[in-house]
Amino acid sequence: MAITAKKRAEQPSAEFAPARFLRDVYEELRKVVWPTAGELYRYTLVVIFTVVILGAFIGGVDYALGEIAKRAIYNGVSH
Repeated sequence: MAITAKKRAEQPSAEFAPARFLRDVYEELRKVVWPTAGELYRYTLVVIFTVVILGAFIGGVDYALGEIAKRAIYNGVSH
């Protein structure tokens, strides 16, 4: 009896069929509210601006810490 139940549990049910999955994906994508062209343009500018600002900040901090480390390690000896 336990062997038959185990075999049934291992078999994929019809609920997980690939066609059913793709149909569900399509149904969910129809519910999505897609951005307009103007919104997409603004969002893209915000992302680019944020990346440039954060990149400059991280680059500046990296440069400053590198200079501090050089001065601490070499202690005035030029290399």
